[in-house]
Amino acid sequence: MSDRKPSSPPDRVVSTSSMNVKATTSLLLMLSALTALAPLGTDIYLSAIPAMATDFAVVVHKVESSISYFLLGLSIGQLLGGPLSDRFGRRKLVVSGLGIFALSSLGILLSDTLTELWLLRFFQALGGGLAMVNSSAIIRDLSSGKAGAANLIRVMQVMMVAPLAAPVIGMLILQVSSWHAIFAFLLVYALVLMLLFYRYLPETSPMRADGNLLANYFAVMRERRVWGFIVSTCAAYAGLLGFITASPGVLMGYFGLTETIYPFVFGFNVASMLLMSRVNLRLLSRFEPRQLIALGQGVQLVASGLMVAYILLADQHSLYLLIPMTMLFMGSHSFVVANSISCTTELFPERAGTATALIAALGFLAGGLSGGIIGYFADGTPLPMVLMLFSACLLGVSIRVINSKTLSSS
Repeated sequence: MSDRKPSSPPDRVVSTSSMNVKATTSLLLMLSALTALAPLGTDIYLSAIPAMATDFAVVVHKVESSISYFLLGLSIGQLLGGPLSDRFGRRKLVVSGLGIFALSSLGILLSDTLTELWLLRFFQALGGGLAMVNSSAIIRDLSSGKAGAANLIRVMQVMMVAPLAAPVIGMLILQVSSWHAIFAFLLVYALVLMLLFYRYLPETSPMRADGNLLANYFAVMRERRVWGFIVSTCAAYAGLLGFITASPGVLMGYFGLTETIYPFVFGFNVASMLLMSRVNLRLLSRFEPRQLIALGQGVQLVASGLMVAYILLADQHSLYLLIPMTMLFMGSHSFVVANSISCTTELFPERAGTATALIAALGFLAGGLSGGIIGYFADGTPLPMVLMLFSACLLGVSIRVINSKTLSSS
C-alpha cells in the first residue's frame, strides 16, 4: 500500500513499504551477489573460450567478441533499468531482469551457432543490467549520507571477490565437465537469486518518479554537481577494467607468469581492494565522502605516476616492484567509486535508480573504451597499461576539481 503525503510534490508517490525494511547483513549479501552478476558473467567462461571456438567451428577471436556483446547489453540494461525501477519499483525490475538472465543462460546451453551465442549473450547481459542496477538504488532507499556510503562499501567488499573467483570457478567446472556446465551454473545462480529477491525483498522504493526515460536522464544530467562524481567514477572504472583487460598480457606475456600462478598474483590486487574498503569504512566516521574521493584519487594519481616513471626510466622491470604499485592503485578504487555513487544518489532521492544507471553504464563504457585503447596500442610491454591508468586518473581528478571550482564561483 502507498500513502500520498500532502506535502509531497505531485510527481512523487511516497511508499510506506520501505519503512519496515532495513539494510541488514543478509540483504547486503543478497545485493552483493546481485552486483556480482557482471564480473561473473564476464569472467567465468574465459578459460572455456578455446573449447567453445572448437565446438562452434570458428576462430577464438569470434567467441571473444561475445564479451563485447555482453558489455553492450549490460550498459543498455542499466540505462533502461534505472528509470524503470524509479517508475515501477525495484523488486519488479530485479526479479524480471534475473528471469531474462536465466532464460538467456538456458538458451546459450542449447545454442549451436555463433550468432545465437552473440545474441543470447547480449540478452543475458541486458537482463543482468536491468536487475543489478537496482543494488545501489535499494541501498539509497534504505540509507543515506555516511550510512549509505558505508553500505555501498560493504556491498563492494563482497562483490570484489567475484573477478578473482569467477575464472577459478570456470576452470574448476571445466575440469569435470564441458563449457555448457559453466552457463548451467549461471542459470542456477540467477534462479536462486530470483527466488531470494522474490521471497525476501519487499518493495523499497520510497518514491515513484513519473516521466519518460529521457526526461529522467535529462533531469539528472542537468544537475551540474553530479558531473564531478560521474567523471570520477568513469575514470576509476577505466583504470580498473583497463588493468583487468591488460593484466594477462602483462603478467603472463611480459613477466612470464604461468596460468597457475597468474590468478594468485592478480589476487593480491583484489586483496588490496578488500583491505582498503575496510579502511574506507573506518574513515567515513571522521570524514565526508567527498573528502575520501579526493584521497582515493590522490593515491591513484601518485601510484600510476610512479608506474609510468618506473616503466619509462628503468632498463629492466621487476614484477616485485610493479605489483605493490598496482595494489596501491587498485586498492583505492572503492574510495572513489563507492563514495561517488553515494554522493550522486544523495542528490536524487526520487531518481536514485536513474542516477545509478547513468553512472554505472558510463563507468562500464569507460572501462570498455580503456581496454580497447590499451589493446590498440599494445606493444608487449606494460607501458600502454600504465599510461592509460595514469591518464584516466589525471582526467578524473582534473574534471572533479574544475567542476568543484566552477560551482563554488557561481
